Amino acid sequence: MKTTRTVLKALLVLALILAGLYGYFLYAPKPAQPHLSASLQQGSIEVSGRSRDYAYYIPATLPANAPLLFVLHGSLQTIDDIRTFSAYDFEHLAEQQGFIVVYPQGYQRNWNDCRSTADYPARRQNIDDVGLVAALIQHFAAQHGADPRRAFLAGYSNGGQLGLRIALQRPQLLAGVAAVAANLPSADNLDCRPVAGATPVLFMNGTRDPINPYNGGRVTLFGFGDRGNVLSSYQSALYFAERAGHAAADMHRDGVWSDPDKPAQKVELDHWHADGRPEVALYAVIGGGHLLPQSGFRAPRLLGPTLSGFDGPRAIWDFFARQQPVPAQP
Repeated sequence: MKTTRTVLKALLVLALILAGLYGYFLYAPKPAQPHLSASLQQGSIEVSGRSRDYAYYIPATLPANAPLLFVLHGSLQTIDDIRTFSAYDFEHLAEQQGFIVVYPQGYQRNWNDCRSTADYPARRQNIDDVGLVAALIQHFAAQHGADPRRAFLAGYSNGGQLGLRIALQRPQLLAGVAAVAANLPSADNLDCRPVAGATPVLFMNGTRDPINPYNGGRVTLFGFGDRGNVLSSYQSALYFAERAGHAAADMHRDGVWSDPDKPAQKVELDHWHADGRPEVALYAVIGGGHLLPQSGFRAPRLLGPTLSGFDGPRAIWDFFARQQPVPAQP
């Protein structure tokens, strides 16, 4: 009997320790559901013989020829996850700025990006995710009056990697791409053939990201799911700046935000901008983790610190709003 009690006490202590670790590292309370003028809607579309799901938000009052914003989740996530991780901020911005938000769902929760080392199903089966985005642009233009020349994509992690693929292979498809917590794959890990042309690109990366190393290197999910090597955040931004005709010396660096209570947490902007050339920006989220900085949601601590004082979604939309429309597609 004494032995049994000892074992039960040990199991109880272990359970308490595990519960404490879960609560500290993995638990994240969901933000409150937004009160908006319309409701999130669901849809599906057939692309390359597959039915693909998506959700979308259209404000009750929408201007004619409204812009279109795709928001893509990260690896192993869902539409609900990226809405939570962004604290529904893109829907609030859609209300304020007058655009449509579309949340596609990745194939088995992943996207077919350019990283040759990655072996998740979307890559193994060569899922046509670029075709999905192209088809949705035409669908929302035809059915909801969206402007196909002002379609933008903001992707988190694996979703950002798909955005980079489109910028490399279909540079005239989107009027702008924002990659959050994602760097460009290094040459040994790049399984896409870039074509001529340039897209405005924004990077927003945390310097304490435990998955996508800010200064370049190996991408893993805490030691699992090898995604291969990536360039540093600066090298990634410079690559797209040079594609756009900028030189390294054209970059301007500015401090755009700092936390008065935590001086080590701040945001700096490396910026390439000149008339007649696509804009490129790198937001260095200093002290931030594998996250989109915003005030409405504290992500699991396992992903690193959330910088709640900087409005990442607003910075992304402001970048998109000043871009020129792409040429009309044939």
